[in-house]
Amino acid sequence: MTDNNKKKVSDIKKVNSEKNTQVKNSKPETKKSIGKKSSITEKSVTNKKSGDNKPAINTKTNGKKQLSKIKELTSNEENEPIDPSALARGDEPMTIVEHLDELRSRLIVIIISFFILASVAFYFSDFLITFINKPFQQTGNKLNVFTLVGGFIIKMKVAAAIALIILIPLILFHVWRFISPAIEKPTRYVSRSIIISSITLFYAGVIFVFLILPSMVKVLLSFIDTSMLSTIDANDYLHFIFFMSCIMGFLSELPILVLLLTKIGLITPQFLISKRKYAVIIIWITAAIVTPGPDFLSQSLVGVPLMFLYEISIIVSKFVLVRKKRKELKLRNT
Repeated sequence: MTDNNKKKVSDIKKVNSEKNTQVKNSKPETKKSIGKKSSITEKSVTNKKSGDNKPAINTKTNGKKQLSKIKELTSNEENEPIDPSALARGDEPMTIVEHLDELRSRLIVIIISFFILASVAFYFSDFLITFINKPFQQTGNKLNVFTLVGGFIIKMKVAAAIALIILIPLILFHVWRFISPAIEKPTRYVSRSIIISSITLFYAGVIFVFLILPSMVKVLLSFIDTSMLSTIDANDYLHFIFFMSCIMGFLSELPILVLLLTKIGLITPQFLISKRKYAVIIIWITAAIVTPGPDFLSQSLVGVPLMFLYEISIIVSKFVLVRKKRKELKLRNT
């Protein structure tokens, strides 16, 4: 072979060897590229999966955040004072529902107490009826019962009336406890003393009726002619006593009423003094209406104490006005 042919053969071998090396080098590259493609596809799948799961995770977290925000808002609303003036008075603010709940509980206590006292008074009804009938029995007369169930009804009425009279302090106490949060603390002491004095005056009026009852019964029975047979119903007698007790109990609250009106500024001592003659006329008209008898003695038993209470009311009004002016002077000086 010639030298040229040898060179051609060597060149061909070199070309073939170079091709083989290129093929060998290209195979791992394809594998790498395939691996890269598969990794890219896996990443895309995982990204898709993660992308599909991400909104679910976000909804849960958003729901939790919303619930936490609602709880914070409700807790803030509960902590916020409903009545800002209640904090100034040193009281805890209450919602309308809480006020109604408190009113319901206090009414339940009053009703249960009434039934308990009524049952106890019914047990001692024989003693109570004899005590009430004693002024009438002293005249030598007896009360009459005209129905078969009249005795039972009389006992029930006496028990209910006695229970109501005894229950008045408890009722006023619960009324005071219900309205006291709306009253400023410096004025609560005065309102407590007003309630205590009103209870005392009410019972004083009831006791006054039982003190004058014997003389009142004698005066009223004296108007019955001897030619007439007096058959007085026991119900009418009991109604008369309890009616007089309630009327005198409420009329005895005149000083308290004048005190409150003076404190508000609607009445002054000068006004009461200047209107005394009109007050006397009104008092005696009231005594004539309240007392069943037309005689002057029974009317005076009601009219004279009312006039005495009117004079006490003038003194109370003066006392309240002096204290009011002192407070105004202190405020001006400060």
